[in-house]
Amino acid sequence: MGAFDGTNGPTLKIQFYFNGTYTYVPTTDLRAVDLNRGRTRQDQRMEPGQMIITFDNRSGDYDPDNLSGPWVSGGVTALRADLRARLVATWSATSYVLYVGYLETTKLDAGFDATATMTFVDGISVLGRYTAPGFKTASYSGETTSTRVGRMLTYAGWGTGSSWRSLTGSVTLAGTVQGGPIMDIINQCEDAEAGCFYMSRSGVATLVNLQNKFLRPTQLSFNDSRAADTVEYNNIDENPGIYSFTNAALVNYAPGGTKGKQQLWKNQPQVTKYGLKIRQFDTYILRDAVAKKLAQYYATFTKAPKTLVQSIDFTALALGSLYPDFLETELQDLCIVKRTTVDGRNLTFNLVIEGFRYKITPDTWDVTYYTGPISATKVILP
Repeated sequence: MGAFDGTNGPTLKIQFYFNGTYTYVPTTDLRAVDLNRGRTRQDQRMEPGQMIITFDNRSGDYDPDNLSGPWVSGGVTALRADLRARLVATWSATSYVLYVGYLETTKLDAGFDATATMTFVDGISVLGRYTAPGFKTASYSGETTSTRVGRMLTYAGWGTGSSWRSLTGSVTLAGTVQGGPIMDIINQCEDAEAGCFYMSRSGVATLVNLQNKFLRPTQLSFNDSRAADTVEYNNIDENPGIYSFTNAALVNYAPGGTKGKQQLWKNQPQVTKYGLKIRQFDTYILRDAVAKKLAQYYATFTKAPKTLVQSIDFTALALGSLYPDFLETELQDLCIVKRTTVDGRNLTFNLVIEGFRYKITPDTWDVTYYTGPISATKVILP
């Protein structure tokens, strides 16, 4: 793709999982890629990732009705729902998987300049199709959040092993009767950890718990002064205050397997200063002490509201030695933004990457990182 020749930028290629192996799509057929992962705000759930690819289809190779094309095996086209695809970037002979998704829709433009636009969604969307079986009485009391999420993945037929799942939750849960959407139960588990659940860039179902939320040290630093070893940003969106500000938390939990108990924690100095900003969390935590500590954490997470950066816009061209850090960047990684105000003040923002968007054409790679504040408090759950 134009600028992405391995010299001015990494090579970018699409792979289809075809006949039991990942197979490269001809680079000359690739017109554009639009990729979204994560969330735009820290107080939201991780959304299903989406990759929209536009192919040159003057050959007809990307028409699902073309049974003479290269993506046909045994008279059956592979260009149908749930075709697995990967976006792979290669820099200095090292390859990085940037996205794994499953085909949702194909739109054909059969005009003179024929194109095929394919939309791929990640595993969160796939899991959203399934419902956990219901029990007559509460079962699985005493299992950890990672074990429960693992059961949900198994119900959905999700693969096992490190290439399919990475689950680190350790909070003990009460029994459950289930009988609801798998993603609802997974969301209860991530709330019980004050963590998050997402699909990694390589397609691994990931539950990150409170203690291990930041998986890697600071990787990228953004600066408006073109300082060495930093990325120059095009625009940042600042907000004088924290959009997810909460100073009281109500945790619903289920000691003894009976759901209905609650733990409320108020950050009293902040309540006096800002008024009551309460948020409710629905969990199946088994132990009172854990629910109490979790409520304390949620209520004090933003105990020191200050100006933050909500998004960072930059170009991913000509990053040179910073490409490995950029291509390895994952949701929940840390980053730093530094800027100089018009009146000469130097500001530094320490942030968590909550989501991002890539808009890629043969000549451009525009990036937006959506960011949130680092927790103002730390709680070790008992």
